[in-house]
Amino acid sequence: MTIKVGFLGYGRMAQAISEGLDRSGTTPYAEQAASDVATDLLLGLAKKRGFSAQPSNQALLAQSPVVIIAVKPHQVGPVLLKDQASLDSQLFISIAAGVTIETLKSYLPPQAKLVRVIPNLPALVGRGVTLICAPPETSPEHLALARSIFQSVGVTVDLPEKLFDEGTAVSGSGPAYFFLVMEAMVRGAVRLGLTWEMAKEMVARVAQGAAETVLARPDLALADLRDQVTSPGGTTAEALYVLEEGAITALFQEALVAATHKAKKLV
Repeated sequence: MTIKVGFLGYGRMAQAISEGLDRSGTTPYAEQAASDVATDLLLGLAKKRGFSAQPSNQALLAQSPVVIIAVKPHQVGPVLLKDQASLDSQLFISIAAGVTIETLKSYLPPQAKLVRVIPNLPALVGRGVTLICAPPETSPEHLALARSIFQSVGVTVDLPEKLFDEGTAVSGSGPAYFFLVMEAMVRGAVRLGLTWEMAKEMVARVAQGAAETVLARPDLALADLRDQVTSPGGTTAEALYVLEEGAITALFQEALVAATHKAKKLV
């Protein structure tokens, strides 16, 4: 088995990226490896998916030219420092929120290559948005390799690291906000008499169509698109009035501020 990508930690986000890489054909499960403290879960997923479950972090690092650091932010330092002897000139791609490039460099040997990214859950279905940055010494080739990995599961957005916490609040956490809104709409539709299955399908399709409309018409502001749906004195106007009475716009803004503050305190 030839290992191309190794996951140091195989939690939910790593699993999503891993599945996305296999689905896209960029890095099939047969060319992936992973290590995780949750041994039983790891072995079960390895048997189901066909990747190589490594018995230790050291074993993973020894055979992975690209290592995706996917442990929780507060675990990054202890894990990398514990396994210093196994660290070499691999390309390390960190998905740990809140762990800066400077902090990561303090845990890695000078010859290591480093890229920092913040992916999101839709990478699972090839619709991810991944923020990406790297220190100046990272070669264009290694940065391009990191981009290719995450472009295989969506799109990448180059962003200065100083804006990573803010970007995390928007793209990293963003899918959860939309899931919450969609869930609320489904519950409302069921209250009106639609079945759960019908309501979920309808809401998901409406959300998909709205997003694709925004992307297809960059010449139109969001307010313009909203106005095109809102007839004077109509049903949409009435619904929007209720939402604004509940200060939904301000709540979303405050939510992003809270998520940003939390990102700065993760480590």
